[in-house]
Amino acid sequence: MLEGLLPLSDPGAVFAVLFLLVLIGPLLADRFRLPGIIGLLVAGMVIGPNVTGVLDQNTFIETIGYIGLLYLLFQGGLALDMNGFIKRRRDSAVFGLATFVLPMVVVTAVALALGLGWLASIIIASAFTSHTLLSYPAIQRFDLTRNRAVTATLGATLLSTVGALLVLAVAAAGARGQTGIGYWLLFTFGLVAYLALMLVGVPRITRWFFTGLGQDRQIRLTYLLSGMGVAAVLAGVIGIEPIVGAFLAGLAFNPFVPAGTVIEDRVRVLGQSVFIPAFLISTGMLLDPVALFTDPRTLGLGAAFVAAEVSAKWLAAEGSGRLMGVSRPERGVMFSLSVGQAAGALAAVIVAEDLGLVGTDVVNAVVLVILVTALVAGVTGDRYAPQVEVPERTDALLGNRVVVPVSNPRSVAQLVRVGAQVAAADSGAVVAVNVLPFDARPDQLRAHRDLAAKAEATALKAGSEVTTSVRIDATTVAGVLHTVVEQAGTCLVMGWKGYANRREGLFGATIDQIVSQSPVPVMVCRPGDDDATRRIVVVVTEEDLDPTGFRGTVLAFEVGHRMARQAEVDLIIVTEVGAEQVQPQLAGWGVDPDVELVPVEGVIGRLNRLLQPGDVVLTGVPPVQSRLGKGARRLARAAAGRTVIVTVPR
Repeated sequence: MLEGLLPLSDPGAVFAVLFLLVLIGPLLADRFRLPGIIGLLVAGMVIGPNVTGVLDQNTFIETIGYIGLLYLLFQGGLALDMNGFIKRRRDSAVFGLATFVLPMVVVTAVALALGLGWLASIIIASAFTSHTLLSYPAIQRFDLTRNRAVTATLGATLLSTVGALLVLAVAAAGARGQTGIGYWLLFTFGLVAYLALMLVGVPRITRWFFTGLGQDRQIRLTYLLSGMGVAAVLAGVIGIEPIVGAFLAGLAFNPFVPAGTVIEDRVRVLGQSVFIPAFLISTGMLLDPVALFTDPRTLGLGAAFVAAEVSAKWLAAEGSGRLMGVSRPERGVMFSLSVGQAAGALAAVIVAEDLGLVGTDVVNAVVLVILVTALVAGVTGDRYAPQVEVPERTDALLGNRVVVPVSNPRSVAQLVRVGAQVAAADSGAVVAVNVLPFDARPDQLRAHRDLAAKAEATALKAGSEVTTSVRIDATTVAGVLHTVVEQAGTCLVMGWKGYANRREGLFGATIDQIVSQSPVPVMVCRPGDDDATRRIVVVVTEEDLDPTGFRGTVLAFEVGHRMARQAEVDLIIVTEVGAEQVQPQLAGWGVDPDVELVPVEGVIGRLNRLLQPGDVVLTGVPPVQSRLGKGARRLARAAAGRTVIVTVPR
């Protein structure tokens, strides 16, 4: 009765079945206490051409499944903690080398023992040296993306994948007889050019696009997805695996998709709800249970490959984890992320089949490895991830989450622009908050939502991501401080009118209370008349270099450096202290020795003659009540019309 109806060919029917499986597969797996990825793989096998034949591997399914494979690696690059990776690059190098070398040696030896040739054995081993981050959604679910072990594994993914593809390229070229020096020179040149484009060129293009045409989140999301596709295509053109291109695209876009922002949430939801499940289903459709479990040769090869791959990956994770000093659950997470194999491994073995080096039995054995390692990755991920403590963000950079209270329509744009410049330099985000009392009227709520929308537009124009909220709280001070804590703020930008009378205290009653209670550094900002930033001017007086004042001055340099880098303008130092006295201290604070130094006697009194339109003036003050506001008010008067930022350390 169903003859002629199956496999389904109607686009709507194919779409409906595919996404019903995306919905039902993980739910059924959960009923049997199995990882969701197993439910998707089994669902794909059941409806695939080798079992019921409800669907076949048509163009639509192949395409969306392939996009899902790219998306897995793309998300890994996007979520990589770049600061943690840079600090712990040795961990990634150690684990990357171990998870590449051990499977290469073990699997090659097993394949040779099973009677396969040298080239075939090397290609099969190269297929298992890399890995697919199948259990990564579980890691995201438990908020472990910044964990040391996870960061090391993500970095190792790039190293092991590139190594695997280089081995595959060498072995395949040898089988084809492509051993000439011209071929390898061309390949090397293409690889170097591609890496330069992805890691240097693409970030610059993205910054230009986000501050120009890409000021709408829908456009930004489309840009990110198209960039992933283009990177994958270009990788294939130069002879490396497209999944490497997708991972590099994620690394290139990493600074522009801060964690906890709207754009990051959209990218994550799209992947976990659509592309990655579709990829797992399409992989399951390749499985032929009859061929896998009835052919003794396939079973023997598959069992041997599974044992070799799983044991080598476990040894790599266990040994590297012990060297790193991480806990047993963290070593389990490293193993879970690195053991999974997917269509990338199958693609490598198909290359060997096309070259006549292996037969169908070896290809089916690799499919069996994919199924078993997916099960192992899912089970170990769900077992170990809940046991790992969520890492505290104690090493957060100044610009990770910049909280900016907005209440004045005339200053909101300037304040948010300052916050965005500090945030974007650290690949962070702005949190624009508006605090209202409990008895706020509806018209006040509407007006302040308009302010939030203006703040969002300003931050996006500056190339930074932004989260906005209208908060109801007992007082403005409580609302701001609660937001800093709840949003994991790393610094605070407060608007200031530039003066305070005797009754108001130092900066003003509200700002004074926030400064005295804030758990993070505060930048008190008097907005100027300029719409653009032309120079960053740091003012250093003799008092700023003494033991009580230098902390605020160091913070001023830190903020000024970020703003100058983001706005691509010059940073200059105006000081009344002699160069021979100030330069050693600046060097000790990490200030670039090439920064222009302008000595001026009585700097505050003569500052207005030195300033130009577009200058942003910074100074640091110590957290000492007797001096906190006096120097700041003098500077604000001297820099009339210019934006003045007073930095107050914790």
